[in-house]
Amino acid sequence: MSTRKEEFRQTIESNGLIDTLTRILTSLYEEPERPEKPLEFLMQELGAKSHEKLTKENKDLQQKVKALKKEIKNLKSKISKYGDNEDESDENEKENEKEKEENENEKEKEESEEDEEKEKEN
Repeated sequence: MSTRKEEFRQTIESNGLIDTLTRILTSLYEEPERPEKPLEFLMQELGAKSHEKLTKENKDLQQKVKALKKEIKNLKSKISKYGDNEDESDENEKENEKEKEENENEKEKEESEEDEEKEKEN
């Protein structure tokens, strides 16, 4: 045998190709009914998918991606909406605290003025 043929044989043997082909051809031989399309049988045994199956799977995945993108958009919209509300809530909270402080300051000022008036009266 030539060197090139020997190298090729060693390559396909070391990569398991001979064993795989032997297993597939044996399963084809042992089939009770011969498949109408032996090549498709071989491809199926190798784990290959038909063009039609791949096309359908691709279409299904594209629809799923589209639905997920729509969901992401909706979630971003909700986040934006609630994020704006949080900003407004923070601002409202700050305003309320400021008003509360002003009211307390006014109350303290009024009390101190009343105390001063009482002291003046005494």
